[in-house]
Amino acid sequence: MRSPNTGNELQILEGNAADIVARGNQLTVLATTMDETATQLKSIGDSTVHKSKGTDKLAEMASETATDLSAAAIRYSGTGKTLTTYGEALGVANGWLASNIDEVEAAERAYQAALDEKEDAELAASLATSRAAEAEPDSAATDALDDAESAASSARATLTNATTARNEMWSAFDSVFDEWSDAYDAAVDGIEKAIETAGNNDGFWEFIDQVLDVIAIVLVVLTIIALVIGAPLTGLLGAIIFTLAAASFLLTTLKFAFGRATLSDVAWSAVGLLPFGLGKVLSRGVPTLSSVIQGGRGVVTAAIRGALPRFSFLRPTTWGTPFRSLFAPLQSARALPKPGMLTNPFDAIRFGGSQTAQVSTFVNTMRSSPYATSPGVQQFISSTAASLPGGIRQSLNVVAWGGVSLSDGLGLFDAQPEIPGLRDVRIG
Repeated sequence: MRSPNTGNELQILEGNAADIVARGNQLTVLATTMDETATQLKSIGDSTVHKSKGTDKLAEMASETATDLSAAAIRYSGTGKTLTTYGEALGVANGWLASNIDEVEAAERAYQAALDEKEDAELAASLATSRAAEAEPDSAATDALDDAESAASSARATLTNATTARNEMWSAFDSVFDEWSDAYDAAVDGIEKAIETAGNNDGFWEFIDQVLDVIAIVLVVLTIIALVIGAPLTGLLGAIIFTLAAASFLLTTLKFAFGRATLSDVAWSAVGLLPFGLGKVLSRGVPTLSSVIQGGRGVVTAAIRGALPRFSFLRPTTWGTPFRSLFAPLQSARALPKPGMLTNPFDAIRFGGSQTAQVSTFVNTMRSSPYATSPGVQQFISSTAASLPGGIRQSLNVVAWGGVSLSDGLGLFDAQPEIPGLRDVRIG
């Protein structure tokens, strides 16, 4: 049932007024305690008694904590008082509703019934008037007309009274609802003002922390996938991982710029960029998998064709040489299949990536093929193998990838240790 004037729904309002008032009082008391504690901590921070390196650090921490506590006290004090005021307003509104909601509903139903009764009575009076006009005037018709008009008049009077009572009840409800609505809006404004005055709203930074947590999870998963899956997805995965690692570094740097992260946190986030800096240096000179496959099959095709007898019309055994030469590329492709998409993750780590591991796999396939003894094939194998990371570069790759994996794993569980010398560097 809704108010005919405002459309507000007639019902008990949500919320327990007593609980809200109690919560507001608790926050006010907590704010007072925080403020008193902040004053004591500030005194410790300002004290010049028993100065030493240890107490200097304690005084610094006390001063920083006092500032945070003071801001929290302002926020909780304003929020507590606002909640108390709103809870009291809610209690008044729901108290009126609990006592009068039945009367409002009864007044509405009485009005609707009176309205129906008036319409029926006026219809009956109209019919009686029509019958009296059509028939010969007699006492019975006159009495019926008088009774119908009297009933219509009585119904109109009843509707007037019902309308008055109905309007009074709905006006009272609308007034109570408007007062509650104003109190609710004031409570929202009051809490926002308390947060703004305190200046310690962490909503944005909490969102940033959540984003960093999600990035950490995705980086761990994609790093594992990138070590297992090779071409053609290597480039795509690398681009995605680099983008996420760069985003993590930039967000951590943003937190550092606002004093919400240490230089140690920034350094850990920079570790995720190692494979894209150091990795490019260590993989310099390594050809792409597609070029290795094309070149390898090319030299094998040349070896196959070079082993064919020279064509001569005088020698029937050589007449098939042109056809066998045409099928040499197909024979080469069968002898040197592309490496599977899945790679050994340990090979991918030491070679600096899954695609480089696929190159190594393809070279090993060439070594074990029947054409490995061909000089051209041997030269291609040697030159390609020489471009792959050697022992030192493989060791550096293992360190780089291991560091990234360890960093991502520790970051995922918020267990990254503070780096000495950097842990206390922060922008105030």
